[in-house]
Amino acid sequence: MRNILISSFITAAFASTASAQMTPATLRLSVDDAVKMALDSNVDLRADRLDPQISDTRVAAASGVFRPTIVTSLNSNNQLQPPSSFLVPTATETDIVTTNAGVSQRLPRFGTSYTLGWTTAHTNSNSFLNSYNPLLQSGLSVNVSQPLIRDLFIDQARQNLATTQTNRAIADTRLRESVVQTTADVKTAYWNLVSARANVDARRTALDLAQELGRVNKAKVDVGTSPPLDLVSAQAEVASDQEQLIIAETAVKQAEDRLRVLIFDPAKRENWSVQIDAIDSPPVGTAAVDVDAAVTRALAERADLQRARKDIDNSQIGVKYADNQRLPDVRLNASYAANGLGGTQVLRTGGFPGTIVGPGDITPFGTVLSQLFGRDFPTWSVGVSVSYPIGESSEQANLARAKLERAQSGERLKSAEARAILQVRDAAWKIEMNAKRIETTRAARELAEQRLDAERKRYEVGMSTSFLVIQAQRDLSQAKTNELGAVLAYDLSLVDFDALQEAGPAGQLAQTSGSVAAGSIGTPGAAPSAGSGQTTGAAGAAAAPSGSLFGRQ
Repeated sequence: MRNILISSFITAAFASTASAQMTPATLRLSVDDAVKMALDSNVDLRADRLDPQISDTRVAAASGVFRPTIVTSLNSNNQLQPPSSFLVPTATETDIVTTNAGVSQRLPRFGTSYTLGWTTAHTNSNSFLNSYNPLLQSGLSVNVSQPLIRDLFIDQARQNLATTQTNRAIADTRLRESVVQTTADVKTAYWNLVSARANVDARRTALDLAQELGRVNKAKVDVGTSPPLDLVSAQAEVASDQEQLIIAETAVKQAEDRLRVLIFDPAKRENWSVQIDAIDSPPVGTAAVDVDAAVTRALAERADLQRARKDIDNSQIGVKYADNQRLPDVRLNASYAANGLGGTQVLRTGGFPGTIVGPGDITPFGTVLSQLFGRDFPTWSVGVSVSYPIGESSEQANLARAKLERAQSGERLKSAEARAILQVRDAAWKIEMNAKRIETTRAARELAEQRLDAERKRYEVGMSTSFLVIQAQRDLSQAKTNELGAVLAYDLSLVDFDALQEAGPAGQLAQTSGSVAAGSIGTPGAAPSAGSGQTTGAAGAAAAPSGSLFGRQ
């Protein structure tokens, strides 16, 4: 008996676990929570956040040209030369160990470049002609090149650095624009989901009314008070409403998927099974719109306009560089070299070349360094070089092109500002239009309800026909659809109005909101296009343009 009870508990536990695993999780989500989740998890936004970091590496690479470079080397050379003259009657063997150390750098100001080098050499040789064996040598050299006209205030390296720094600021504007557009996409997808679910409720209500009329007509046909055609008409209306309900329910699934892509990591399969419960109601109040303030804000803060101004900065840098490059290249070159010599002196007796009798005084390496830094054996060199092309040069053509590009960037900024003003004003007028549409469609829906109620009462007492009742039901369904479309269009126009003050439209990426609006708000009885799962209607067509600026597939 005990084993049977244990088995029963285990079976019940497994059954409850399996049931829990099969039941999808439900996420209660407000529109603000959806935006926060998208800013944390949106895949496209995570990729866009890497752009400023990539630009940082470009700035680092451009500024790396001005970092000092250290060069060191160690070389050992052994040479055996055959006798080549009467002064060298035997083969000469020479061993040389050379070390070099140096640093060179291009300075980021005034185009100055320098090279500092230090060389030492230790030589052992059996040459009869040497005065020291071993021989210690050391040398110190400094070379400085200073442009006086061309490349004094800007050169190619400094132009590249300034351009990459400007592009780094442009990357920030692109990221900010991506954040704004992602936020607008999430709000658009959220309100499309809310509208799609409201449309499902409206379709179910229409289906319930059609089914109720079907039951009434069947009862009347059964008792012979109505012709069979009334029952056929009611059943056809039920089938049509069932079709529209199926389309509306599919639109909810599509809208949910579009929102999931924006707020979840789509690579995680479990996220696709999370049910989203959109708990916020769409705003339907009339918002006060200050068009002039919105235009002023857009001209000052829109990311695409700031990017256009940065393009002008880049063009100005190009003009400055091209103007400098047409000047003569006049450079001041200065160098200094010091040498030191030491080692073990070779003693000779007799006349030239004398006879080697043995080693003499030793000059240590420290003394060699004292000679080097004490400037005992200095060498100075100072000169000026001039280079200037005769006649028309490529630099003059480059300057003309750079000036034209700067003028072109200025005109493009004016064009972008004009488009921004037009877009903001257009979004403001849509808010006013859709707010008025909400009022008129609400009144039309209330009148349609009253008409349907009156037609049903007239039908019950035999003063109306089944056809008129069906027509009134269709009119009410269309009125509800129009009201939902007006509310959705109003919500999306608010989203666009806010987003267009901070960023430009997303262009070709903006297709989702229009298609969702059209798909979720359909006309009763209208046949969907093949494979689209959408219906056409006045409300859907009106809602699509308002949400067509910031949608993503």
